[in-house]
Amino acid sequence: MLNKKIIIIGAGIAGQLLAKNIRMHYSHIQIVGFVDDDINYQKADNVGKIVDLPKIIKASKINELVISIPSASGELVRKILLVIQDSTVPIKIVPRDQSIISYNKVEYGDVKDLAEEDFLGRPFIKRDILKLKSYFRHKTILITGGAGSIGSEIVRQLLSLDVKKVVVYDNSEFLTFNLDQNLQEKEIERDRYRLVIGNILDQRKLEKIIKLEKPDIIFHAAAYKHVYLMEDNPEEAVMNNLIGTKKVVDIAVRNGIKHFVFISTDKVVNPTSIMGATKKLGEYYIKFVEKKSKTKFTIVRFGNVINSNGSVLPLFDRQIRENGYITVTHKDIRRYFMSIKEAAHLVITSAFHDQEGNVYVLDMGDLINIYEVAKCLIRSKSLVPEKDIAIKFIGLKKGEKMIEELFTDKEKKNLTKTDIEDIFCLKNFGDCSYDIEQIIIKIEKLAAQNIPGLKGFLKEIFPSLLSK
Repeated sequence: MLNKKIIIIGAGIAGQLLAKNIRMHYSHIQIVGFVDDDINYQKADNVGKIVDLPKIIKASKINELVISIPSASGELVRKILLVIQDSTVPIKIVPRDQSIISYNKVEYGDVKDLAEEDFLGRPFIKRDILKLKSYFRHKTILITGGAGSIGSEIVRQLLSLDVKKVVVYDNSEFLTFNLDQNLQEKEIERDRYRLVIGNILDQRKLEKIIKLEKPDIIFHAAAYKHVYLMEDNPEEAVMNNLIGTKKVVDIAVRNGIKHFVFISTDKVVNPTSIMGATKKLGEYYIKFVEKKSKTKFTIVRFGNVINSNGSVLPLFDRQIRENGYITVTHKDIRRYFMSIKEAAHLVITSAFHDQEGNVYVLDMGDLINIYEVAKCLIRSKSLVPEKDIAIKFIGLKKGEKMIEELFTDKEKKNLTKTDIEDIFCLKNFGDCSYDIEQIIIKIEKLAAQNIPGLKGFLKEIFPSLLSK
C-alpha cells in the first residue's frame, strides 16, 4: 500500500525505536504521529491521547494503529480497543517482551496481530530461571492430566528446565497424541518423556507406573472443570475430582513421593457448583493427609486460563467464525484471566519455592468484565462490536457465580506475600468441620450408585451451593 498512514501508540523508547526502523526501511509508510497519555511524552510529534484516537483516525485517514509499549498491561490494551471499538482500522502490537528494549531492537517486521493474551494477560517474563533449573535438574516428574492445557504447558516448561524425565499420565488419547507431536516438533529427545494413557481411578495402573518411574514430584492437574456439565453429571465430578484425587494422593504417600502439587481452582471459594465443591473437598483431604505424612503437599489456586481447552475465548472465536455472533451469559459477569504460560510457570515456581507445604494463591490481577472481553475480541479482528458481530445474552449457567473469588474473607486475613511476585501464601488453612474420611466414603457410595441424594448431601456440607 502506498503512503500507508499509521499511528504509533506509545511515544517512549520502544515507540521511538519503531519509528526509526520504519523511516529507515519502509518508505511507503507515513508515521502521522504518536499517541500517549504520559505527560512525559507530550512532544511535537505527539498528536493526542488514547481518548483522541477516534477523531485522529477519522481526520488523518489512518490505515493502521501499532501499540509499541512492551510493558503494556492487558488493561491498557483493552482500554485502547474499547476507545476505538466503532472503527475498523487494523490494530497491531509490538511483542510484549522486555528484551526488545534491552537490545534496542524494535522492528516493524516483528509487529503482530493482537492475540487474546495481549488484552487479557500480563507480559510473560521468565523469572529465576537459573534457580529453577538448579532445583529441577535430574528430577523425574509425573503429571496427571499432563496432556491438558495447563498440564502440557507444565510439561514443556519442565523439559526446558533440564529435568531428567517427565511422565505424562492422561486419559485422552487425542490430547496425548497432540502433545507428542508438539514435543517431537521441538526435537525433544524421546527418552526424556513418557506418555501413558490411563485414568487416575485406575489405582493399580497408576501405582505400577509410579513404582517403575519413581518420580520425585507429582503435579496433579487431572480434573473435570466445566461447571455446568458437572452440575448435570455430579457423580462424574465426585469420582474424578475427589475420589481420583484421593487415590493419587494415597498412592503418592504409600510410595514415599517427596512432593505433591495439587492444582486447584478459584471455584473452591464459597463453592456454588458441584465442580467447586469436589475440588474443595480435595483440598480438605490433602490438608488432612499431610499432617501424618512425610510427603510435602502444595496446593495452588488460580482462575480462568486464556485459551485453555473449553475456555470462553476459543468459544467466542468459533462463534465469530461460524455464527456471526457471540453469546455472553450476563452483561455484568466478571472473571480473572491468566495466560497458559504464566499459569504453568507460577505453578512450577510455587513448587520450587514451597518449603512447608502451603496453599498458594496466584495473583490473577483484576476482575475483567466478560462483555468487555467479547467486544475487545471482536475489535481485535478489525470488526465492530454489535454491528458486524452481535453479542447475545443467554443467562447464567448452572452453578455459575456472577463474580469469581480467589479466597474467602476469612482467608484474606491470612494471606501473606511471598518473595515471588504474583504469588501469595495462605496461612492457617481452615480445617474441614466434618470427618473428611467418613465424608468421602459416603460421597463415593452415593456417586457410585448414582443416588439422587448426592447433590443434597453436598449442599449439607457447602450451603453456598446453588445446586438442588
